[in-house]
Amino acid sequence: EVAFASTGLERLHRAAKDLCGATLNDAVLTSVAGGLRRWVLEHHGHLGVVRVMVPVSLHHEGDDAANRDSFFTVSLPLNEPDPVTRLRETQAATSVRKADDDAQRMDTLLRHLGDISPSLEQLCVRIERSPRSFAVNVSNVPGPRLPVTLLSAPVEALYALAEIGERHALRVTVVSLGDTLSFGICADPGIVEHVQTIADGIEAETAELTAAALAPGR
Repeated sequence: EVAFASTGLERLHRAAKDLCGATLNDAVLTSVAGGLRRWVLEHHGHLGVVRVMVPVSLHHEGDDAANRDSFFTVSLPLNEPDPVTRLRETQAATSVRKADDDAQRMDTLLRHLGDISPSLEQLCVRIERSPRSFAVNVSNVPGPRLPVTLLSAPVEALYALAEIGERHALRVTVVSLGDTLSFGICADPGIVEHVQTIADGIEAETAELTAAALAPGR
């Protein structure tokens, strides 16, 4: 089952920066957590934290490899009802992961393990990609910032969907086109039903963050 959501990129980015010096990706994670919070409240009621995998590109200009990706994991507070407070907590958590250079360390570890024993490397990859390590994969890929055409026709929207990881039930893929940030939610409906609730919640959460940044006397 799939669902889609969208919001203005620049206003969300500006709101995240103005509210607490957070990044656009922090705002994306906060909004996804808000959407998940609404779904959990509607279907289960018990709130805690959710651990998400955040893919990170380590590719640099001039690298031989076309793609070089790693990731870090971070816990998002579903039990926090206020999106601004949730943004601050998310920003603090991702800052630690970045300061500790988790994505680079994971990439280095796996490459060195591969040199020693490819089978050991694959075992570690399976462990890190298991549902015991994270519940949801949330990827954010920057798209074209300028207008795009196809056969001279303007491209009005761009959405992405990615496959759900093995033994997982939900994945969120975010991509931008111009000033529009689009969320694609893909779920196993046998476990995560009514996924539109998450999409609607994401849009509501981005709107609340934007409104909070514009509130008088903030």
